[in-house]
Amino acid sequence: MTRNRARLQNQLESLLEEAHIKLSSLVSDLLGVSARRMLQALADGATDPATLAAMANKQLHATSEQLCDALGACTELNPVYRRLLKMALEELRFIEEHIGQLDQEMATLLCQHQDAVKRLAEVPGLGVSSAHQVIAEVGATAANFPSEKHLSSWVGACPGDGESAGVSQSHRSPKGNRQMRRVLNQSANAAVRSKEAFFRSYIAE
Repeated sequence: MTRNRARLQNQLESLLEEAHIKLSSLVSDLLGVSARRMLQALADGATDPATLAAMANKQLHATSEQLCDALGACTELNPVYRRLLKMALEELRFIEEHIGQLDQEMATLLCQHQDAVKRLAEVPGLGVSSAHQVIAEVGATAANFPSEKHLSSWVGACPGDGESAGVSQSHRSPKGNRQMRRVLNQSANAAVRSKEAFFRSYIAE
């Protein structure tokens, strides 16, 4: 469902570009509070760029003039685009509602492992949701893995060792567990962007 949400976000961006609404060039999160509020108003028939721009939160870096320019095409927006936009937003709400329900069920099932969840959530880049996913995949104690090397190999987070006739052919990482790789990749990206985490120093200049 998370992948479906990302897919829908890409479709929304393509739809807006086709309609000459350049909101994504000014808003980092097209599904954030400000953008969502403006998109819903567009879907409901709003035609005044200034009215739409006024819906943005103060935290948004874009100015009202920039937003008005990006939303200028809404004055003559074809009704078909408004209908497609409304359908996409309704599908998005449906997906997010189900994600919330599944997150709640996961939290209930993992309530007996709160200590493990808390420890994992303290790791830079992880958080409670990612901790739930990690434990759901490997268990609260990772007891099925004899060592950290076995776990790393199972995840697919270690270099490969492709060898033929004593000659190394490839060091490409094995495919591993796709779910774990996705969670850890997202967590690593979040960690290097965090100002508080020392991982930020590893970003290449």
